[in-house]
Amino acid sequence: MVTLEEIAGRLTDKKKYDFVVNKEHWEPKRAEDYTLPVFIIKESKAKGAETKLRNKLSKVLTFVDFVKHKRFKTGCTIMPISITNKDYLSIWENEKGVSRAIAYMIEIGLIGVESSKYQFGACHEEDNKSKTYYYYKENEDALKAYCDARNIQKYIVKNKVYDMKEIKNIHASIDKTKVRFASRLKLIKPAELSKAEFEKQLTLCLYENYPGLSFHILKANEINEKYYRDYPEFRIRFQPNFTWSDDDLYVNRIGIRATNSMTNMKKEARKEVIKAYGFTLEKDINASVPRMTLSLNNGEWVDESEDMYERIFRIMEPGGVFNKEKRKAIKDLHMRAYFDQGDKSVGHHTWLAMDQENIDREDVCEKMEEFRKAIIQAEGGKLYGSDIFYVESCVYLMTLYDLLSSGHKVWQVYDCFYATGEEDQETFEFMISYGVKMNFLYFMDAYWKNKK
Repeated sequence: MVTLEEIAGRLTDKKKYDFVVNKEHWEPKRAEDYTLPVFIIKESKAKGAETKLRNKLSKVLTFVDFVKHKRFKTGCTIMPISITNKDYLSIWENEKGVSRAIAYMIEIGLIGVESSKYQFGACHEEDNKSKTYYYYKENEDALKAYCDARNIQKYIVKNKVYDMKEIKNIHASIDKTKVRFASRLKLIKPAELSKAEFEKQLTLCLYENYPGLSFHILKANEINEKYYRDYPEFRIRFQPNFTWSDDDLYVNRIGIRATNSMTNMKKEARKEVIKAYGFTLEKDINASVPRMTLSLNNGEWVDESEDMYERIFRIMEPGGVFNKEKRKAIKDLHMRAYFDQGDKSVGHHTWLAMDQENIDREDVCEKMEEFRKAIIQAEGGKLYGSDIFYVESCVYLMTLYDLLSSGHKVWQVYDCFYATGEEDQETFEFMISYGVKMNFLYFMDAYWKNKK
């Protein structure tokens, strides 16, 4: 019989099944030979022109802040600028707005076109690429000097929050009870509504179905305004993310997860950030998704002394020897089994994603079905799909708020916290563990027990 270790080792599809909202990541590339364009800002004395210019430059300053940790400190950096990037969309609202902003930044000399080639929809996500541009640090300095002389401040990005009173305007054809964080939805857009208006109405339905959602979005905005004004790279993005069918007739998935522009940074690059910002303390919540799931099912926080991966293993092999190889296999396969649509399908989907040479398909399907059933049993009898990231985000968001308000500088990466502070490592770990427990219990009591 095939083992979980062998299945995990044969995976060719390395997808993590964690429904990350913003997957874009790139490494800077230096342009060794370039011609610096003239930096020029056209001014006009026409009525309203000055206000328009100030607003435009304010948003460009925010873009500059978003890329400051990615571009080189001197000279010219080659970088992709995608019109679908979530950070840029948060500044300019839509893809047309981002496209117009790129054209304006070329006009003033902040950036220039390096390559107009791009690719989207490739078989492998890593093969997708955006148009690339030259980013001129010299002209960034000129831009900042221009804005400083005129007291032009950067635009502060906020997560959108709608007025709940507008729920009364929900289109009659929308079944509010079916609007939730999930895959495999089919929420058909009424012909009278634009995509933007439909997403707004779905968001209002989510506010009703998830009572804590609007509160935590507002809390994210408070964090960004109060603590991350000068650190936009850490700014929390916490908004529902809608995936449309290819023909744009219906929404087939709604996801949500608190992220920031540096969340998906590679491990090696992360070390550089930790050093640059002086983070000396680190704590991640062990086995966050299975722990949060069992805690929801039990109605109380499951302490980290409970080894969730061994708990799953013991259901499959009560008398077996649990070791680091088995732990790694369970960890690597957990999300795949957790988020699949059923016990039967998880084996088939795993089989399609692995090296199939000299291995029996039925063995793989049986083992993965057994594995998923063990996960369900070990985690309390019910899995929560995309809802688990909503709960995680709310609980960790409040833990982040507690840390920031107590004077720590913090970078949160999903279930991991990097921070400055006078505490020793042991004290910091206790602080995070205790804070997560308290925030989970409050969330459970205030927002989850009576959730529709």
